[in-house]
Amino acid sequence: MSGFSGGGKVQMRRIYTIVEAVKGGGYPNCRSLADRLEVTQKTIQRDVNFIRDQLELPLEYNKGMHGYEFTSDVTNFPVFEAQVEDLAAMFLARHAMKSVKGTKLAEALQPAFERLTRQLDGQVNMNWASMDQVFTVKEAGVVDADLTLFGKLAEAVLNQHEVSFSYRKLGDKKSIKRRLRPYHVGEIDGGWYVVGHDNMRDGLRTFAIQRIKGLNVLKTTFERPADFQIGQHLGGSIGVWDHNEAAPEEIVVVVTGWMARIVQERLWHPTQTTRALDDHGEKVELRMQLGNLEEAKYLILSWGRDALVVKPKKLRDAVKKEAAAVVRAYRK
Repeated sequence: MSGFSGGGKVQMRRIYTIVEAVKGGGYPNCRSLADRLEVTQKTIQRDVNFIRDQLELPLEYNKGMHGYEFTSDVTNFPVFEAQVEDLAAMFLARHAMKSVKGTKLAEALQPAFERLTRQLDGQVNMNWASMDQVFTVKEAGVVDADLTLFGKLAEAVLNQHEVSFSYRKLGDKKSIKRRLRPYHVGEIDGGWYVVGHDNMRDGLRTFAIQRIKGLNVLKTTFERPADFQIGQHLGGSIGVWDHNEAAPEEIVVVVTGWMARIVQERLWHPTQTTRALDDHGEKVELRMQLGNLEEAKYLILSWGRDALVVKPKKLRDAVKKEAAAVVRAYRK
């Protein structure tokens, strides 16, 4: 949808000028606004139509006063000028909505998101359908979110209330009752998690929201530590797995072939460094400081024969053991 002619930033400045002029109570009309902005009356009329029809502001023409007025409050009219970076950010945010697709949370967020994107639509000659043909974001293994559960946890985080619930860890045969001081809740790598102080374990732990059952928000309150930072808690991991305060260890992996080029292009951890071992970049040394080697094991296994663990020895042995188990399973 175009809606305008000319540059995007100029267009939006003109829109804001019209909105402010109408809010000023002087009942401006197309002629006075055209003279003020040095454009044609047809341009102003298109702007007026956009303000009324696309931005859905209560703009009406007062015949008695021979000018425009707002018939209700527009105090919260958003003020921003979209540039190329803003458009890219809005596109990525739109695709991030897919992590809660089909849930009540998505239904609640969609109207607000549409109001924002309508304001961008007026600045570019490209609709969202054509954007989807140019750009795409593919996500695998996205976990659906339970709106009620997510809402209760978010409220507990904000109000600093302890929670209790039953939780079944991966590999456990039964659920265990847990009591948590929740510090942070959010989406990480396509999954929904809550991070906080586990009273039973007396330490920071991460829980997958989809495995939480029977959540109760307790009256007991707590003080969130001033030095808590989610980045530090997950700093020893590639993803979201706890490293249980384990001291970070340096892992060294030599990667060859086409995977060597991929390794040089992607970042799995802030401590990651790569060093080319040949002139063509097809043999690369990868180094990371990790406190959780389990995630590293599965990442390296996904690279197949193109990855060789140099150190630590326990990671090398773990990869060999897992690979051998896979071979045995396929021989059955």
